[in-house]
Amino acid sequence: MKKATYHLLDVFTDKKFGGNQLAIFEDATEIPPEMFQNIAQELNLSETVFLFPKNSNGLYPMRIFTPVKELPTAGHPSIGTAYFLAQNFQKKERNITITLAQKIGPIEVKIKMSKKGPLLATMYQVPPSFGRIFENRAEIAQLLNLTISDLMDYPIQEVSCGVPYIIIPVRTIENIQNLTFNIQIWEKLQYVLRDNSIYVFTPEGLLHNGDLHGRMFAPEIGIVEDPATGSANGPLACYLFKYGIKKGPLVSEQGFEMNRPSTIYIEIESEKGIMKNVKVGGQAVFVGKGKFSID
Repeated sequence: MKKATYHLLDVFTDKKFGGNQLAIFEDATEIPPEMFQNIAQELNLSETVFLFPKNSNGLYPMRIFTPVKELPTAGHPSIGTAYFLAQNFQKKERNITITLAQKIGPIEVKIKMSKKGPLLATMYQVPPSFGRIFENRAEIAQLLNLTISDLMDYPIQEVSCGVPYIIIPVRTIENIQNLTFNIQIWEKLQYVLRDNSIYVFTPEGLLHNGDLHGRMFAPEIGIVEDPATGSANGPLACYLFKYGIKKGPLVSEQGFEMNRPSTIYIEIESEKGIMKNVKVGGQAVFVGKGKFSID
């Protein structure tokens, strides 16, 4: 019986048991592709990566699965996979660039290195797409078991840097901590939400170095709540830039309400008021490894 080796990491944290869990199969060449979804469902992490050897173009092909579907791109799998790959580089190298071949296309990750290994990985996301603005503010407040007065006076808007999110600004940390996601209302609003994930944030941090505090809900992809979402924080950075709410670089907090505190570094590089680069960075910690039986 064949066995495939996978590695477990906690991403967007520098401590075990924080951040977002990730499984990386180091070489998925001999795993039948039709098993990828079943394996991700069996592991039941927010994302599982199936990695392939570097191709002739110098890219590392990878596929990303939640427990219920494949994703075109994602943040913590990109950061975690870059950390994993960086272990094979010379420790004396100060900076490394790794390009991941994802469904959405090539994604560049830059890694700061130390003598002990990677220190920080920064993912460059695709330029933003600003979509619909939602006028049904009372219903969306109800979705979070909040009141309309808890929402900030900025648009509730769909923003995507490869994966679309509905960005919802609320006024206070207390709003974030006290909200609950109402699945019944979510199901009722499917005709307008269209299976998009929800990212709720407030422009203040819980910790002394935090600039933002957020929570992400994605029942449509099998994730009721996610402790750290890089693919949402890119759109969040773009939203903040567009509406002049806060300028980066910024420290975004997530996962605290799940007892998995996460730190995500976000920044927009711009030129003459035009967004040029969407940067999402973080750390990762190796937790363990295992083998999965392949029939």
